[in-house]
Amino acid sequence: MKKDAGGEVSECLFIDEPDPFKEKWVGAKISIEEAQALSGIEDVRYNTELESFILQETRFDNLYFDFTMPKHQSFATSDPQVKLLFADMELQNLQPYLTAMRLIKKPEEVQALRDAIEITAKGIDAILENLKPDMKEYQIQAVFEYTINMLGAQGVSFQTIAASGKSATVLHYIKNQATMKGSDMVLLDLGARYKGYCGDISRTFPVSGAYTDEQAMVYNMVLEAQRELIQMYQPGAKMLDIQQATKDIFLEKCLKNNIVPKNKDINEFYYHGIGHSLGLDTHDTNDKREYILEPGMVITCEPGLYIAEMGMGVRIEDDILVTENGPENLSPQIPKDIDIIEKRMKG
Repeated sequence: MKKDAGGEVSECLFIDEPDPFKEKWVGAKISIEEAQALSGIEDVRYNTELESFILQETRFDNLYFDFTMPKHQSFATSDPQVKLLFADMELQNLQPYLTAMRLIKKPEEVQALRDAIEITAKGIDAILENLKPDMKEYQIQAVFEYTINMLGAQGVSFQTIAASGKSATVLHYIKNQATMKGSDMVLLDLGARYKGYCGDISRTFPVSGAYTDEQAMVYNMVLEAQRELIQMYQPGAKMLDIQQATKDIFLEKCLKNNIVPKNKDINEFYYHGIGHSLGLDTHDTNDKREYILEPGMVITCEPGLYIAEMGMGVRIEDDILVTENGPENLSPQIPKDIDIIEKRMKG
């Protein structure tokens, strides 16, 4: 993308040139016509023309790279040819501009997210039908991933987390090798990728099919908090304020239920952010979470309590669309009320 002195913006996309020999190993590359159709960019050329194209553009003052991409940063700051060609140009980071563009979703992007979430929901339905004591965590992972792939998913949004018992206190537990005990809950953090867009859902289910009184108490604390927090996803709200509200809500609930001693810090039991932007990536763009909510943003709401002393972790996560009229939960079909979960697991 370039902007000339008159402010006119034009786009040019560069792709790999067809290589008949490589095609025998990895398959055919997309053609110029296919790239035009996929991207909507009319000016598509082969990478062999990139150097001559860049040489023509040295009259501009600034050159932008996405510095969050290691290859881009290395090329922009270390390549001797780049330094020679652009000695008089200022190299700037493109990421802030990409972040601003990707935070606000177009209607067709929201629909792609709805589709990804619907496939994710079907995978969770399959988990509820199959979850039983003495299964391996990886078996329930396999049930989910088989189901979503059979429904047309492009794989998972991220590595599936199936953390039972005390392992649920580890946020990014991905071993998924333990045998699930009937006395435990299993925390699931998973999602299907569809048309390039990512679902991201967390649920915490009882392995036996029924929550104990202690598990139900902690679970409902998280569920009540999440419902209160979702209502804060209003245009103009600051994510940092919602994060602080999460801590305040949890501290009050934990003290009331004697979960946290008065001398304990709530950060020992809740130690992650309340949500992140969702889109082409699970953590979409360079997400610092310091933004103010606007209509068109899709942000997760995922409060959790992690209590190692009780051998449990509970997280409940839904994907929330911010609209002019307030928050819309894009994943309402995925059960999270105890009575519905237990009924579904009993068949």
